[in-house]
Amino acid sequence: MKVPEKIIPLLFVLLLVAAFLLGRYQGQIELLRGGVVPQSGSGQSVAQGTQTGSQTNPAPGTTGGKVTVIPEDLWNQVLTDPAAARGSENAPVTMVEFTDYQCPFCERHFTDTQPQIEQDYINTGKVRYLIRDMPLPIHPNAPAAAYAARCAADQGKYWEMHDLLFQKQTEWSSGNTDELFSGYAGDVGLDVNSFTSCLSDGKYKKAVDADMALAQKVGVGGTPAFLINKELIIGAQPFTVFQQAIEKALTSGS
Repeated sequence: MKVPEKIIPLLFVLLLVAAFLLGRYQGQIELLRGGVVPQSGSGQSVAQGTQTGSQTNPAPGTTGGKVTVIPEDLWNQVLTDPAAARGSENAPVTMVEFTDYQCPFCERHFTDTQPQIEQDYINTGKVRYLIRDMPLPIHPNAPAAAYAARCAADQGKYWEMHDLLFQKQTEWSSGNTDELFSGYAGDVGLDVNSFTSCLSDGKYKKAVDADMALAQKVGVGGTPAFLINKELIIGAQPFTVFQQAIEKALTSGS
């Protein structure tokens, strides 16, 4: 059957659109395979202006095969006034996590990798671990979770709330955060009235916004992302990736 000539241009346009959409969809799938939640639906990789590589995960301490090291002045900003810190202040290596409590890959890092980092490096005095907040626009309840952890810190319970938020991520991601977080506050032993006042007052909104701005300056475009002595690591990588980067930092003293 012969196709009418006037339909051929329309078919050509439809083929182009289909090819574009297929390529975009495939790019999103590859990002998710790499353990990255992008900042938007644009297919951007974690580090703005860099690529993680469409076929393989980045090598330890690299973005797309190239080591990314932030400058000293920016590193000093990253070290100043984090959301929380644990480990010895005299540890030779500092590791910073940019996290989003609603991000599934951040939860995966918390569950699968963080316990080993704590056991081998934080608890042994080799690594000091800092948290920076980076609630992504695609996660509507993530900012409230970041505020909740910081409000818990006012009563000395940051890490208890931090852990509980990840453990119950599926519950509060689509639930009533005001009600649920108040319940969590009671679960970890907080004065619930003081906690809820902190949340309702928006006490830590500016601090979380400042962390977001800092992440942009560092070149972080998604979560989770990490800095180990100024060297950037993207995504929820296996423990061995962090192990190699930490051992390298311990050996080089940088």
